[in-house]
Amino acid sequence: MTLEPERRFSGPYHLVWPRDLYHVATAQKAAGDDEAANRLLSYLWDVQKDDGSWWQNTFVNGEEKWTTEQLDQTSLPIVLAWWLGRTSADDWEHVEEAADYLVLNGPRSDQERWENQDGFSPNTIATEIAGLICAAAIARANGEDQKAADYEQLADLWEASIDGWTATTNGPYSPKPYYVRVTKDGIPDDGSTYNLGDNFNRPVDEREIVDNSFVGLVLFGVKEHDDPTILNSLDVGDGNATTPYPLKVVTPSGPVWHRFTYDGYGEQLNGDDWDLFFDNPARQTRGRLWPLLTGERGEYELIAGGSADMHLDTIANTANDGLMLPEQVWDDVPPPGEKPGTGTRSATPLAWTHGQFVRLAWSIDAGLPIERPSIVACRYQQELCGP
Repeated sequence: MTLEPERRFSGPYHLVWPRDLYHVATAQKAAGDDEAANRLLSYLWDVQKDDGSWWQNTFVNGEEKWTTEQLDQTSLPIVLAWWLGRTSADDWEHVEEAADYLVLNGPRSDQERWENQDGFSPNTIATEIAGLICAAAIARANGEDQKAADYEQLADLWEASIDGWTATTNGPYSPKPYYVRVTKDGIPDDGSTYNLGDNFNRPVDEREIVDNSFVGLVLFGVKEHDDPTILNSLDVGDGNATTPYPLKVVTPSGPVWHRFTYDGYGEQLNGDDWDLFFDNPARQTRGRLWPLLTGERGEYELIAGGSADMHLDTIANTANDGLMLPEQVWDDVPPPGEKPGTGTRSATPLAWTHGQFVRLAWSIDAGLPIERPSIVACRYQQELCGP
């Protein structure tokens, strides 16, 4: 008699996120492994839900684990399909289901990409717009001209509405508009409050919480790199004179960024493990620095006509002895015995970090971010369209 092995608990870093698969697939194609990139997209088609969306994450066999909805994870497979040139009738069936889901349920998302807040997110909306424009191109390749026009019309409406939904004009950090992490109701000036979660358990004004995810508006071709709100938001996030919690920290490895203001997803101040359910202020946890954000800033710098060499070097400097890249590195308030810019006990390797690093290396070689959907930039910035 053979007994089935006990099913062990699989922590979140053993699960599959469509978002992470997108970044890995773009890196694989950049490195010349088209077959692997296409296999990942086919996997996403296999695990797509009947309503056209995707679970927050799944086991490798496609069985759902966490079931909250994140609409960037419905958008990115569409962008990947366009980027890989997947326009067959079968691909269109999957793309249409995903795009129709965005039409019915966007732009507000139950969670944005940092996974613990609902609302209107600049990054999520950027991916949704890109998804709809890419879906329109695939629709036309399948003779669905009217559907393509409908997708484009909605994308244009959302593009025109982003700042009104997500950029505050009366926030505490600048008299000029800047993007916030999320707004709960699409009204960024009304002072709505929410609980950040991740062991930071007090209400905060949404205008106080900034992150650099808005850079996705540039990386996905929706906004110009020198758009005034983009530039002011970079200044706010990097730590202008009025920002009490700068996202940017210059470590011995190079510049790395926090996810968002007052992030609590990281080790405790003394170095003990993250604890979601703390009941003692001495056990307050602190989100550290994410090297993948250095990669995103490098891609932005390439679009802006600058160099990203320093950003690539910074990510490389965070690798451990096995050349594995971490999710987080210690910031300027490390626990005793730890060095800023070196890996914490966070997930190492993190596939998203590795994908960002590989893609940035090839983007530097190409002179521009190779993953940027040019069809989106063409529509909103009058740039030449290309593959």
